[in-house]
Amino acid sequence: MLNMNCPICDTKKHSKVTYKSNLEKDLDNINYAGRKKPDGFHYEMLRCDKCSLLYASQVYENDFTEKLYIKSDFDYKSEIHGLKKTYGNCLFEAERLLKNKENFLEIGCGNGFVLELAKNNGWKNLMGVEPSLKAIENANPNIKNNIFNGIFNVDNYQKDYFDIIFVAMLIEHIPDINKFLNDIYKLLKPGGTFITICHNESHFLSKLFKNKHPIVNDEHNYIFSPKTINKIYKKHHFKNIKVKNLKNYYSIGYWLKMMPYKFYFLKNFLFKNLLKTNVGFKAGNLFVISNK
Repeated sequence: MLNMNCPICDTKKHSKVTYKSNLEKDLDNINYAGRKKPDGFHYEMLRCDKCSLLYASQVYENDFTEKLYIKSDFDYKSEIHGLKKTYGNCLFEAERLLKNKENFLEIGCGNGFVLELAKNNGWKNLMGVEPSLKAIENANPNIKNNIFNGIFNVDNYQKDYFDIIFVAMLIEHIPDINKFLNDIYKLLKPGGTFITICHNESHFLSKLFKNKHPIVNDEHNYIFSPKTINKIYKKHHFKNIKVKNLKNYYSIGYWLKMMPYKFYFLKNFLFKNLLKTNVGFKAGNLFVISNK
């Protein structure tokens, strides 16, 4: 395990235990699929009283988690239509502020559906990076060659190059968020845009369900709120930071699957076609636009 400090305050001395550790004992069966059904496993989570960030006191070592991500399943193919609508709305809003559509990077791109959206929107140079082999196997042929299989490494890219860097549901997973944000800043052109989609720890559902909420899990090293994400972005000199509540579009079946406790039993009472119907909710995710 790696010991962690609050990444905003760079210390543990202001932090107290909020949730005790509950980790999978069988390390060979840890599930790191992107949108897995909640299993209740999570790190010991601390609350920093100084900045209010919720973060893990210890996390699995990097080599171990990288292996888990490489072999992770691609389990959200049926949700791509709703995800395209959700992330496409974010991309469109960011594009309105840009003059050029030259260089686009997505980190943790899955099967590349956002890269497809960017391509259709007229972006010229598209790059994606994704550790999951199964996700890349599910990429469309017209975008698969744009995806590099592996873990993001800043040294693989040209500095001051990208007009947009797009990151969705990733920053909670990064072992060293300070290094990651510093690397993003290096790669963006002056004035370039960083798009982030992440969970909102201050949402009322998070407060209601606490560590039963699916955002508290053994993949999330930190869980941000509008307040804490502003603080850590400002720490790394990002400007024009706009934080909004995101409306996610998922099937009714998926919404039921992700609910804590035993709500998933309701799927047995609904028609299959109804379970596939996409519905949009502001259910606790953030959409952040910032600039270098």
